[in-house]
Amino acid sequence: MNTFVWTVRVRTDAPRTVTVHARNHAFSVGEPLSFRPTDDHPSAIELMLGAFAADLTQTFRALARKQRIPLDALEFSATCTLNNPLIHVGVIGETGHPGLERIEGTLYVSANADEETLTALWRETLERSPLYHTLRPTVALSLRFQPTA
Repeated sequence: MNTFVWTVRVRTDAPRTVTVHARNHAFSVGEPLSFRPTDDHPSAIELMLGAFAADLTQTFRALARKQRIPLDALEFSATCTLNNPLIHVGVIGETGHPGLERIEGTLYVSANADEETLTALWRETLERSPLYHTLRPTVALSLRFQPTA
């Protein structure tokens, strides 16, 4: 089997922003993490969490489409915590590491299918997700599946 390689380029633009170039796309990324309530650009942590949630949501949607299950609504809500974000900003005397500690998330699904079928799709989603399998060995994942009426 040939190995497929994904490539990105990152260029500095402004003092607190970089631009990521991936294939024919370009998007701005702010600082690695931010404690401010608002910023001009999402942080790298937010984009990583968004990529993980998108991976699970898009995989579930593709599996449902493959089984011809129409989805009325699909939403993933996620949060993450770091072991100690103060390490990243250089606070002296702090211990731990700045890496991901925990991700919690819920996939909400409204579909014209029974709960057993949808739950099986959720299990298959986790089995097929590249980011789930990448994060699972090192990050505490608390993921829920919630069919809605």
